[in-house]
Amino acid sequence: MKNVFFGLALEYEKGIHARVALGGDGRLIEVHESADGNDLNYRSGRLRQMAIDWDDSVAFGEGAEPSIAIEGRILVETHRSAGGVDLYCRVGAWNEGDIVFGDSVKYASGEAPCVALNRQAVVEVHESRWNSTIWCNLGRLDENNASVVWLGNSYLDAGIQPAIAINAQSDVVMVRGNAADDELHYRVGKLGSTGIQWGPATRYGAGSRASVVLTAEGEVIVVYESTDHKSLMQRFGRIRGKSIDWAGEAVYFDDGARPAVACHGGMAIQVHESEGFNTLWASTSRIVDRSRWMQDHLRELGDLTLPRLTTGASHDAGMYQHGLLMSLGKTQNLDLYQQLSQGIRYFDLRPKWDGSALYVSHGPITGPALTEILDDVRRFMNEGNRELVILKFSHYAKFTDGVYEQLVELLQDRLGRWLFQNLPRGARLSDIPLGEYLRHSGVVLVVCDEDYPVQIPAAGIWVYRDSNSPTAELGDLRVYDQYSNTTSYATMSADQAAKFQAYDGKCVGRPELPCDQFLLSWTLTPPTAVWLLSKEANRNLGAAMAALPRENGSGCVINQLYVDYVEYSRATDVAMSMNGIA
Repeated sequence: MKNVFFGLALEYEKGIHARVALGGDGRLIEVHESADGNDLNYRSGRLRQMAIDWDDSVAFGEGAEPSIAIEGRILVETHRSAGGVDLYCRVGAWNEGDIVFGDSVKYASGEAPCVALNRQAVVEVHESRWNSTIWCNLGRLDENNASVVWLGNSYLDAGIQPAIAINAQSDVVMVRGNAADDELHYRVGKLGSTGIQWGPATRYGAGSRASVVLTAEGEVIVVYESTDHKSLMQRFGRIRGKSIDWAGEAVYFDDGARPAVACHGGMAIQVHESEGFNTLWASTSRIVDRSRWMQDHLRELGDLTLPRLTTGASHDAGMYQHGLLMSLGKTQNLDLYQQLSQGIRYFDLRPKWDGSALYVSHGPITGPALTEILDDVRRFMNEGNRELVILKFSHYAKFTDGVYEQLVELLQDRLGRWLFQNLPRGARLSDIPLGEYLRHSGVVLVVCDEDYPVQIPAAGIWVYRDSNSPTAELGDLRVYDQYSNTTSYATMSADQAAKFQAYDGKCVGRPELPCDQFLLSWTLTPPTAVWLLSKEANRNLGAAMAALPRENGSGCVINQLYVDYVEYSRATDVAMSMNGIA
């Protein structure tokens, strides 16, 4: 099922009370209060892959709690008067590069206004100035698209902190909080000739300050503060009648306060305040089924070979278990099935023999049993996902030939029906287009480092080599994989970018030997507490990749976006953009 994941955001402005709207051509506009007073500002921008190119901030009057909506080139903005309770509305036009707003006109009294817009109507909700009730205004644009003709202010519900969304099919969703507790509720409505017909209020979570947006297909995205008032949550669902079918529980995506969300087509954006400072942050997400992103885009991807394909890659993929000791070696938050469902397609696995069974490990820290990991892969493949999954085994601990043979038997037993086994005569793994790999079903490509796969060959098990290996010529898959070995994001990002620019598609010191893939090691290497340092790297991945050319001077591309805590980097969404998927 489709879903969103906003991941960790980047700071873009000083301010508070931000709201955002996203247009059909990737243009976006954000409104907020200034950090040092009641000045209102807007900031326009444009999506570029998973990054945002922001224009300069523009002051456009005084006020508080602004809200913004867009339909085509038409903008509608609402706000509360500075230090007062009068609510104002104004209409703007976005022509070429210019945004021009008309005069602000009072339309009601209250607090916390929120506005939404489609071709038929303008709909607004706000809190009463007197009590914990929510009121709704329905209106339409005048014939010149210069002002809003309001049709009346009516009671909608008990509650506080309302937000509203409407889509092209005139589905409407309102979300709100409660004054007496942390319960969050929604109501689904349908705009008709006599107004909005609302369904009942339904609880969907606990928290505050929710924001909501709708896709044209009736999919619902909600973001809100959790009950600790510093964690931000997201939830995704689809309208069914007067209720919402949710795709799982709400999940954490970042720290912050007062989030707001917008979407258009297959893209979504969220903005929020810092939980402790008057700074504003933003991140983007695709609205996509990541579990099947390859098969759903074979038209764009089918002709790509491994040297031309970009995917998300999981560093120490099996180190996801919780617990005090486990945290010392933890590099991921999701198990293998969840990582696969998030679209990750390359997995770094480091097997360890404990005398009786196989596990994965990171240095001295032992992770889950290998059977658990392979069962996760089998579960994913059994669902019929036509995806290419690469499992790379290296850093064997306490291994012998006999233990390696047990590893091979386990792989063949659990994953045998999906193992890629046969190459055309004279071809290498890197010669096969993705569409050919996935012609009949999903495929698991198992590659193993060191001498074991050479000395103990087995069906469906291929030889892996780093590009600087003295025996690189033995590799069925050769990968440039050189990490930066630093705890500094600035050092790592510059080092990896420089390595990509210098990469020529050849093995190191072996110009006659092709290298198949470039792995961008977007990781920092503290002795422990990987999560804390991974956050800066993951926040910046989308912007950093958008700033790099698709091809370097040698015509090579980045193939693996190798990260810790994969979901927070949005590596799959970034890879899709790098592959040219709109």
